[in-house]
This record gives sequence, structure tokens and C-alpha cells, in this order.
Amino acid sequence: MANDSKSSKDMEIAIFRFGIISDFVVGACLNYGEKEQLIREKVSKKYNIPYSTQTTVSKSTIKSWILDYRNAGNRIDGLMPNLRKDAGKFKSLDATLQMAIKEIKKEKPDLTGIAIISELQHRKYLPLDAKINLSVLYRFLKDENLARPKKIVDRRAFEAVSPNELWQSDVMHGPYITFQGKKRKTYLIAILDDHSRLIPHGEFYFSEQLTDFKNCLRQAIEKRGLPQKLYIDNGSCYRAINLEQITASLGIGVVHTPPYTPQGRGKIERWFRYVRENFLYVNNSFKTLDELNEAFDDWIESYHNKVHSTTKQSPLDRYKNNMKCVRPAPKYLIDYFRLVALRRVKKDRTIRLNGTIFEVPVDLIDLKVEAKFHMETPSDVEIFFDGRTYGKAIQLDKSVNFKVGRNTKISTETTKTNIEPGKLFERN
Repeated sequence: MANDSKSSKDMEIAIFRFGIISDFVVGACLNYGEKEQLIREKVSKKYNIPYSTQTTVSKSTIKSWILDYRNAGNRIDGLMPNLRKDAGKFKSLDATLQMAIKEIKKEKPDLTGIAIISELQHRKYLPLDAKINLSVLYRFLKDENLARPKKIVDRRAFEAVSPNELWQSDVMHGPYITFQGKKRKTYLIAILDDHSRLIPHGEFYFSEQLTDFKNCLRQAIEKRGLPQKLYIDNGSCYRAINLEQITASLGIGVVHTPPYTPQGRGKIERWFRYVRENFLYVNNSFKTLDELNEAFDDWIESYHNKVHSTTKQSPLDRYKNNMKCVRPAPKYLIDYFRLVALRRVKKDRTIRLNGTIFEVPVDLIDLKVEAKFHMETPSDVEIFFDGRTYGKAIQLDKSVNFKVGRNTKISTETTKTNIEPGKLFERN
């Protein structure tokens, strides 16, 4: 269980790092000046870094992450952290220092961690050569509600330069539809291309869960290719680790709207208002969800060919004007929408996943593998190691093992499965 938790933690950290470097490893090519300007912007920002009290990322760190990602063959696992050798060795702040830090922060609330240490040395609470670990200090400040006050953010209007550079997505409450004799509320999940205002995909669903958004995103990519960035809400659905795994594996950067600041998604909010006033106001007597979506598809096609009041072009014409940066959808797109779980194969060549034990090829004993599966079909698991597929994992037959037992020293001959190790999974 501890290994599973560690693997999940490593993946979450790797996905955060990919979000920082995605501008440099996907999308349009940048010259030296553009790269340096972009790095300066990223270094100046504050982040909620997973499992860290730090809020900034240095220039050298960003460059090292880019190098790690490329050295790993542009794979997300190249961004997973190495185990720290000094973990758990930092001494806690003693009571005297804690009281002094509280006093200093009350007098000077804007001081940074380094400035606080300097002030402690100036007031003789610390010798000049003494050190305090900044992560311990910041964690203490956070626990005592002494973190630096937030500054007012300068928000400005923006627009993506080219198609698929940035997609915005959100959910709108739709009409009620009778389903199986009961009235059920619908939700419109839509994705809007920031540059052209074209809708890569929009559809009404009976819920706004992660599975629904994944379905919408997959269809959008099938129709219009891969976006460079996806600008989405900060809700739990959009923060799901599965969604971040999908976007990272597809090379899509993700930007989350800060909490309680919907202004950043202004374009799609205005488009939702347009839908209410021009589609739902006129069409409000649908009997089934299919009927609603069929009518909506026709309406979207008409919208794409109407001149937009801001751009002075139709969304479709504006989208088609500059398509050189559009990346096509990869082959077997559906496979990218699987959940990825890291597991170490035991001596008896098994892994545990979602409470079920699976057998994998004997060649993988003691190795950490990737188990990929759809949330809707958790028993259909494909095993990967070092970028290669080793076929489908076989669910352990408990009744057979109860009778014959298991031997951790299993030979290759006695552990052959119906899929040879290393053989690429054959799709229909």
C-alpha cells in the first residue's frame, strides 16, 4: 500500500513539472529570446507545488526538468523525483525560535523566509553561521497562518495567436429531459478554441463527472487535433489525477482557473449565454437526450459559419486560416484515455490493482511497471515497461491457486501466458 501511495505521489509531482515545461517541449518552436522571456515569466510566478512548501521554481530547475524529459524519450516518467537522501533529517524549530519568528512576522508581515532568517540573526536568536531549512520554516509559517498576504492580481484580456494554441472548457446547466419516466437535468460540456471561437466539441450529458468530460475531450481531439494548452476550472473533476495523466501523455499543457476567479474563462461563459439566448430559448421541448444533441449539433454547424462580432470572421474561417500549428490526433487515441498506475511486480509475478490481483509475464519480476486501464473496465489491464507493451495482465484465478498453491521460484516455461513478453498488443 505504501508503494502505491509513493507511486501516486511521484506521478502527481511529474505531472506538475510537465505543466511547467510544456511550453518548451510541445507546440510551436521558440527562438532563444522567446525561451528566455518565457522562463523569466515562469520563474516570477507563484505555484501550488505538490508535496512542497515552496511556491516558486528556479530557472536552473526548469532547464533540468526539460533535459530530464527529453533524456527519457519525451516520457512523463522522466520527470518523477528521485528519493532524497536527506529526507527526514531536518531538525525542528525550538520553542524560542518559534516565538521569535511569530514576533517578527507580526511586526513585518511581508518578510520572506530568507529575510526572516536574517532578522533572527540580527536579533541574536541565531548565530551568523547557523542555518534553518526553508521548507521547515515555510511549513511552520503556514501552520501558524503567518504566510505572506496575497497581492492583488493584474488581470488583462488575452487571446491565443493561433488555432489549438489554447482551448477553454466549462460546464453549463441545461434543460430537463424525461429519461426512463423521470425528469433528469442535463449539463452542457463544451470546449472552445480561444483564437477562433470554434467549438471542437460540445455535448449535453446527464452529469458533469470526469467520465463525461473525458468523452467530450476525446471527441474534440478526434475532430480538431491536439491543443497546446487546456484552460479549465479548478473543480475536483478537472483536478482528477486521471485527467492530468491523459493530458500529460498527449503533450497537452493544463492551466487551472484560480479558485473564485471565473473571469479567465470569459469567452466560453459568454458563449454559454449565447447558447441560452439563441438555442435553448428557441428549442426547449426535447423529449430525449439524443434528440437534444442532434439539434445542438445542427445548431453548432450553423454557428461555425456565422460571422463573430469580435473577430469579424466566422469561427470556421478563422480556424482554417492558420492551421500549420495544429497537431493531428494520435493513432489509437482511446488508449491515451486510460488510467496509469505504477506497480512493482512481486516474486510470484503478480501485481495488485483496484483490489484485484493480476498475473504478468515472468520477465517483469522485481520491475516497476505501468498498468494502463479504463476506469469503466478496470479488469482490462495492459502492462508496459520501458515504453513497451507486454500485453494484457491476467486476473488471478483464486480457485486454481487454492488447489495448487503458488511458487515464488517460477520458471519461464511454467509461467508462460497467452501473450509473449514484449509482444506489442494486437488491436482489432
